[in-house]
Amino acid sequence: MKRTALKIGYIGTNFHGFQRQPNVRTVEEELIYHLRKLDYIDDLKKSRFRIAGRTDAGVHSLGNVISFQSEKEVRVNEINNSLPDDIQILAKAPVRYAFKPRYAQMRQYRYLLFQDLGIEKLNEVAEVFKGTHNFTNFTKRFQKTTTRTIDDIKITKVDLDDYHKREFPNLHDTIAPIFVDIYGESFLWNMVRKMMRVFVDVAQDRMSLDDVCDLLNPPEDSPRASIKVMEAEYLILMDIQYDGIKFKYDDYACKRFKRDLITSLDNLQKKYAIRESMIKSLDDLI
Repeated sequence: MKRTALKIGYIGTNFHGFQRQPNVRTVEEELIYHLRKLDYIDDLKKSRFRIAGRTDAGVHSLGNVISFQSEKEVRVNEINNSLPDDIQILAKAPVRYAFKPRYAQMRQYRYLLFQDLGIEKLNEVAEVFKGTHNFTNFTKRFQKTTTRTIDDIKITKVDLDDYHKREFPNLHDTIAPIFVDIYGESFLWNMVRKMMRVFVDVAQDRMSLDDVCDLLNPPEDSPRASIKVMEAEYLILMDIQYDGIKFKYDDYACKRFKRDLITSLDNLQKKYAIRESMIKSLDDLI
């Protein structure tokens, strides 16, 4: 039996998160159902089915990872033909028997901010977060250790005058999003979304850099700070990387997922146009 790791892309909008839950649609449940249907796996324990990350409801992915062992040669597009359009396998890699996808070398998350925020202020916040800290104030769950290392944070203001604006004219009146890409080996539950709340609060002068420092590495006996999480739908798990493992992306699978994304974006544009028309009509009536 061969063990294979698969890199998964999905749009989280219509899922109740990644992890299996009773009576609701999840990414993991869909994957298991279709892998069983195609005879890649049967018993989850015997196939050693494993996942890298349990993203929350609404969170998207271009790089989450699962692994399993199977007697069948894994064919990416056979699986994709069975899967619904909002989940697709993008890449695969052969891995050793003992491979556990949760133990990654690096994870990259991207959060999209749509407020009109100063890049310089955001970069100042990023410098505070970089490095190793106790992030106990940035998670909802009590865990054995809340120490994590942020390797890098890159902040990019997107230019809407490029290809996307020319292709999608309804985006003309929107605020150009800011990409905040965060890199680290592992993250706590809700950690990135709570970090983003702090980024926004500092950029809008509701919090100082000294306040951010106080939230990191708090005294052991101090009460946990209350930080409201930012919206899940603006978070993307971009990539997960492993030492010594190189994923091979399937060209057809990536183009197919891109095509599905463009189709869904076109549908969103039509919904946008309807609402915009109704707003303008109401303005004419007043």
